[in-house]
Amino acid sequence: MSNSHAWRPGDGGTAPLVLVVLLNWNSLEETRTAVASVLRMDYPNFRVLIVDNGSQDGSPGELRKLASERVELLESPVNTGYTGGCNLGLERALAIRADYVWLLNNDAVVTPETLSSLVAMAQADERIGLVTPRIGALDEDRITFAGGIISMKDALYNETHDPAVAAEWAERYPDAGLVIGTAMLVRAELVRTIGLLDTAFFAYFEDIDYSARSAAAGFRNVVDPNTVVRHLEKNRNTRPLEIRPHYWYYMARNESRFWRKHLGLAGSLKLAWHSFNGFLRHWNRLSSRQESREAILAGLWDGWRGRGGPYHPGARMPMLPAAMVKLYSRRRALQPPSGYTESGEALSKA
Repeated sequence: MSNSHAWRPGDGGTAPLVLVVLLNWNSLEETRTAVASVLRMDYPNFRVLIVDNGSQDGSPGELRKLASERVELLESPVNTGYTGGCNLGLERALAIRADYVWLLNNDAVVTPETLSSLVAMAQADERIGLVTPRIGALDEDRITFAGGIISMKDALYNETHDPAVAAEWAERYPDAGLVIGTAMLVRAELVRTIGLLDTAFFAYFEDIDYSARSAAAGFRNVVDPNTVVRHLEKNRNTRPLEIRPHYWYYMARNESRFWRKHLGLAGSLKLAWHSFNGFLRHWNRLSSRQESREAILAGLWDGWRGRGGPYHPGARMPMLPAAMVKLYSRRRALQPPSGYTESGEALSKA
């Protein structure tokens, strides 16, 4: 544990060392913007690690120009996914004996006081393993994530954009908090205790898995209500046609994999069925996006099989099960299954 646990902004003490990890994959300008906002932060003791994840757009050459005493570039020759890239950052943080790792999306923009507030909250309770700010949309004044809950004991998972609901959940479920990976501050001791992100997820749902593993190890996962980080939102309910096929594949696959991992085959069947019906609702809405529809079916199939790793464009569910799924979908008016939120996004008993 850090010996600087009493630190607070402005108290003159030694601030814990934080490694800020930004993952770049063919998105040079977004990464430049994110780094610039990070370097304007008022937190007194942080370093930046840019992990280039096998970019093919010339990013590495340009990102090398950002290297300085505070900014380091680590280049991976291949795309190891969000999980693999972030794991390189987690390993680097442990190697330099950082107290915290801030996994920050490269499409996020932070305010100067954000990290100071997150660290102060974590330092107030050594049981806190994960901290996130509230998350807002970059292009409008709207909160997209205010808090969540995850409990394997109660088979419970939900998220909300409503701060009042989030506060109620935090009080009712103090040991079942959920954070998302957009701007996730990770205590180094948590990494040493539960290990790295699960690379089988590759991208998406790894943060839900890490929250569950953190809670299972006796740590708390909390939201800092005093800070907001904004980033480009992928809203599958309001803007489904703008989302690329790989997102649909990973989300459809990884939710099923998540429940199977934590509850086993028998224990996860009901939850996997709810997830299946939820993604068929999206499948119906994407009638003009055939590649995205195929990606959903492929994800559902690979999730059932327990497959991990990267998405391959052109992946398909086999013809016979695909025909059965399409017939099932067309014969019923798909409504959010019992137990889902109004958006149909997440199963909850809250």
